[in-house]
Amino acid sequence: MKKTSKVLLSITVPVVVVMLIVTLLTSKPYLTLSKGLYASHDDIYYDHDYAIERIIGYLNYEYDTLYFGLNEDDNSVIMRDVEIRHMKDVLDVYTELRVITIGCLLISVGIALYLLRKDKEFLKETFKNLYKGPLIFIGIVGAALIIDFNLTFTLFHQLFFDNNDWLLRYDDVLILLLPSNFWLVSGLIVLLGLGFTLGLINILIRRISK
Repeated sequence: MKKTSKVLLSITVPVVVVMLIVTLLTSKPYLTLSKGLYASHDDIYYDHDYAIERIIGYLNYEYDTLYFGLNEDDNSVIMRDVEIRHMKDVLDVYTELRVITIGCLLISVGIALYLLRKDKEFLKETFKNLYKGPLIFIGIVGAALIIDFNLTFTLFHQLFFDNNDWLLRYDDVLILLLPSNFWLVSGLIVLLGLGFTLGLINILIRRISK
């Protein structure tokens, strides 16, 4: 039982942490902070803030479609059909990951509460060492992002999507708004955030144990 609990916590807790960070990165404030940081933003011909509001709103179920124009007063549709299809796939994957995260959260909380009553010391040791497995993941993925981001980006999409709708044109709405460097920075933030959070847990458990 202890070994199973340790394995489950080592998987579910990092998953929850990663998804919490991803949730922050798929928010209007984060994309607003990113405004103007990338060269492609100079070529944006639509209302930057309005596009952010509509796209992030779609990912957070505020809008049912991505049929929006240059600004809130424009009735045209600036995103191509392939972009809209891809974002539908993104929403489906994102929803599945959210459901998985809720399951992971319930499992981790349940196990933690159980061990809190049965074996506090084992619970402390498990949380203190949570960083070890993810540290290998962080190192491998981080190195892959830095050494060959394009290959890593391609493999990521091939893993999560079963079509080529993600292969967009350089002047598409999504590419201008969210260029490759945006995804590189975001990926590194997720990895660093995961490492920082698990490291913080380790420090807190050590201080509690003293």
